[in-house]
Amino acid sequence: MSEVERELTARVAEFKEQGFTVFKKMYSEDQMQAWREKHTELQERGVRSNLSGHASWWFKDMTEHAPDLMLPAVANPAIIDFAERVMGPFVQLDNLTLAGFPSVSPEEAAGKASGWHRDRWAQVPRSEVFERPLAINAICYLQDLTDAFGPLRVVPGSHRRPLTIEASQRGLPHPEERIIHMGAGDVVVIHNALLHSGTPNTSGVTRYFFSIFYNLTWLHHTDNHLGPNVLQIVENARQRNDHRTMRLFAVDAHLEARANSGFQEPDEAMWAKWAEADRAAIKEV
Repeated sequence: MSEVERELTARVAEFKEQGFTVFKKMYSEDQMQAWREKHTELQERGVRSNLSGHASWWFKDMTEHAPDLMLPAVANPAIIDFAERVMGPFVQLDNLTLAGFPSVSPEEAAGKASGWHRDRWAQVPRSEVFERPLAINAICYLQDLTDAFGPLRVVPGSHRRPLTIEASQRGLPHPEERIIHMGAGDVVVIHNALLHSGTPNTSGVTRYFFSIFYNLTWLHHTDNHLGPNVLQIVENARQRNDHRTMRLFAVDAHLEARANSGFQEPDEAMWAKWAEADRAAIKEV
């Protein structure tokens, strides 16, 4: 087994047990600065998210807004390789959001979490058996998550437990929480049923992050994949016979056959065969 395969296998095991895994230093400072500058540009242009009432600046449809800038993150091979191990080769981009969180006063933030939740397409787990996620969230923070910038909070294993939190407690630290001080350019991949929360930003400046939310290809996607820039990405992938990239944007020629395969072999064995077939089908253009 190669070192890459050993690392991937360990990540999958960690994800199944804990509900998350962290990829260290995936992006350079230059890349992160380009994303921060894009966020500022979108703010100055007055482009607003449809998340009404949200105090932060959230920009969706980022692959359409900035295809050359964002596609390398959306289609990052290390992240997609991992995603296909835990979801199968059915990985679709639900949405890519670039966000900036304003700073609040230390007094306002004292003793608070930002809000415990599970992500879209989740449910309260019914048993302690690991269930394939309907979606995963790959989050990258564009600065170190110091105490001032507000670290990530997770409840490890809550993707496999029917754990709930009373409404009055959802903005408070949790007794089982783990605090994760992620570094700038790290990517944390979270099972959509994992309970997690941010921490208020008290740094005095904006905290930036982007969320790449992937779901299974037969689910609805919330980004618009029919804009001219995304359609060009799909056409370029079609010319290469690159099914994995097309699938990210809701074009999956194999969906009917693979989603109705009869399921007579172990899922992960079939996923590996299908993923290898997708890789072998790619041609040079």
